[in-house]
Amino acid sequence: MTAIFNFLMIAGAIQGFIFNVGTFLSRKKIEKPILFLNLFVFFLSLNNLQSWFLEKRFLSTDFQLHDFTIPWYVLIVPMFYAFLVYYLEIEQKRFSFLKISIGIFCVELIARSAIIYFVNTGIYPQSFLDNYNNIEDFITLLYSLFLFYKAIKLVFGEGQLLSPIGNFDDLRWLKWFFYLGAGVFVLWILSIVFNVTGLVQKPYSYYPLRLGSSLLIYWVGYQAFFRYVVLKDRILLRKEIRKNSSPEGIANTGKERGAAAFSEIDDYIIKNQIFLDPQLSLESLSAEMDKSMSSLSKLLNAHAGSNFSDYINKYRVEEAKRLLADSDFSAYTIVAIGLECGFNSKSTFYSAFKKFTGMIPTAFRKEAAT
Repeated sequence: MTAIFNFLMIAGAIQGFIFNVGTFLSRKKIEKPILFLNLFVFFLSLNNLQSWFLEKRFLSTDFQLHDFTIPWYVLIVPMFYAFLVYYLEIEQKRFSFLKISIGIFCVELIARSAIIYFVNTGIYPQSFLDNYNNIEDFITLLYSLFLFYKAIKLVFGEGQLLSPIGNFDDLRWLKWFFYLGAGVFVLWILSIVFNVTGLVQKPYSYYPLRLGSSLLIYWVGYQAFFRYVVLKDRILLRKEIRKNSSPEGIANTGKERGAAAFSEIDDYIIKNQIFLDPQLSLESLSAEMDKSMSSLSKLLNAHAGSNFSDYINKYRVEEAKRLLADSDFSAYTIVAIGLECGFNSKSTFYSAFKKFTGMIPTAFRKEAAT
């Protein structure tokens, strides 16, 4: 069992470092959200690596260097909190706590160094260092819980109203982070209880915590990085898409069939590009056009030859085709293009695209590039 925990712990740490290297190699510019996300994964990985390294006793015990641990864990939650502040683009309205976190890190580092020196010289007994370990753990836990609470408020409280990112990301993916993070905090509290009461001896008291943090590395790193890349693509795409008042490649079927009422609706949808709105519904369109839902539905069935969903998705697919075939947009992710064209998820985009084109977006882009 010990070997399994050690393997998972070191595997998580190595995976975190690979994520750091891969991110820096794949990005021409490291924006602040990406920087803090990578620091979050880096310190989490470094903390696990240090625990594994010290447990293996690679260092000589003559000078009790195995007791000298750098408090990387102090910086883990602050880095994620800073990521959120910059990800939500509210850095001018929220304090990031970076200076305070670095200050606590330095104080704990100096305090541990001094205590280890006094223990080694016989001034203090070994039990003094053990007590300090528990106190340091408890203080860091309280500070991390404080920032974790601040992060929850930032995402699901007042910060959601302040952030412009709500137009691009519903932030529901962050709920899973907070669920996993809460689980890690529970394991951290249990570790402290085990250490204080002696119910479970070190390093076994930390095994569940290390395993939980390894899982956090696997999930948060890639999920947050993927979300950020899509977010940046969507922001840039929105500026480009909104430049065209009438997207190319979309046939105005209402005019071709000569239906005046339908033509009015069709022109309105194209001119205002409301098909790009993922929240668009038959009800909202009927209210906007001051028409009953039943009459609007009949117009669409009679003159568009399809129901409301297919009618709107056809425009979205045509816009997506235009962007996917344009070399100027080749650097943007396919998911970002689909979301900015009005689809609310990757699956609905791929499904609609294949329905109207007979192929998936990746195949269409590849074919258009040849």
